[in-house]
Order: sequence, then C-alpha cells, then structure tokens
Amino acid sequence: MRGKQVYLAELRPGDSELFTEWQWDKTFMKGISEDVFHPFTLDDWEKMFSDTMSNENFYFTIRRTIDDQLIGFISLTDVYFKNRHGALGIGIPHADNRGKGYGTEAVELLLRFAFDHLGLHKVRLSVHEFNQKAIRVYQKIGFVQEGVNRESVYQSGKWYDQLDFGLLQTEWRINENNKIRRFERELG
Repeated sequence: MRGKQVYLAELRPGDSELFTEWQWDKTFMKGISEDVFHPFTLDDWEKMFSDTMSNENFYFTIRRTIDDQLIGFISLTDVYFKNRHGALGIGIPHADNRGKGYGTEAVELLLRFAFDHLGLHKVRLSVHEFNQKAIRVYQKIGFVQEGVNRESVYQSGKWYDQLDFGLLQTEWRINENNKIRRFERELG
C-alpha cells in the first residue's frame, strides 16, 4: 500500500532491532501509556508482526517513499469478520517524523485496506485525552468520538480519560468522494 509520502510494508530483517530501541523513547511512550507498557524483546516484535497471517491482526511498518526509511508501525487488530470491524493502532516514535502528514497518510492507507480489501464496516480506535495532536488527525480523517472511558489511564500520578473513536465505511466513502471532488475543482 503506497501513498505519496509513505507506504506500508511487512517487517524486514533489522526492523525489530529499531522497534526495540524506540520503545524507550519517553515522548513516544507517553502516548501509549508508559506506566503499563512492558519492554518488548526482538522475539516479541517479530511474533507480533508474524501474527499478521492470522487474519485477525494485520501489522505493517510505515516507511517513507523518498528514502525507504522505517519511521513507525500501524496495525489493524481484533478484526472480527462476522460484524466486520477492527481496531486501528499507530506509532511514529521519533518526534522529527511527526507533524509532517506521515501518520495521516498511513492511517488513510490502512483504512483503504480495511474498507476496500477486507470489506470491514467499521474501524475503531482508542486514544488518551492528552494526545490532542492524534485526536485532531483522527477527526480530520473522519473518525467520530463514540465514548469515554473515564479515568482509565494512570500516568505520572494523574488519571486521564481514554476516548473511543469510530469510522464507518459509509462515512469514509463520503470523505473519499469529497477529496476527489476538491481535487477535481483544483485542477480546473
């Protein structure tokens, strides 16, 4: 799955070593909840990515198209085909790769995979209330807040809410069609 800035790929030799290093980045881990996250070994990362073949969990690396550099990971997990839904997760560990649209494009690529390839009806996600940048990205893409798990995250001596978002395939299609119409207007 390829976009203008990034593409999604399978795990390659050497990727697990980078993920193992990245898990110690405090700014990255804050968004995942460092207080409950345990260190992953090389084997843990490789097992997680190999689990993609289970048809319930799909893990991809995020790479920049310009130089093939690994910048993060994205997943669609807990895919339940009977009710056609799954959960999105994403991580871009280094701050210098954030705020450039890489995450937005990676999420859009994964949504195309979820809705067009897998035929899902809904993609959901959870995000900590203090991760406002991620919340803005999700809302820009079209995710709608569906619930609040009050004070479910304890971090740095304080309780935070976890927000639940969802995006239906029909909502996504409307957003995609609107993008195409905007692009056509810009062309002329």
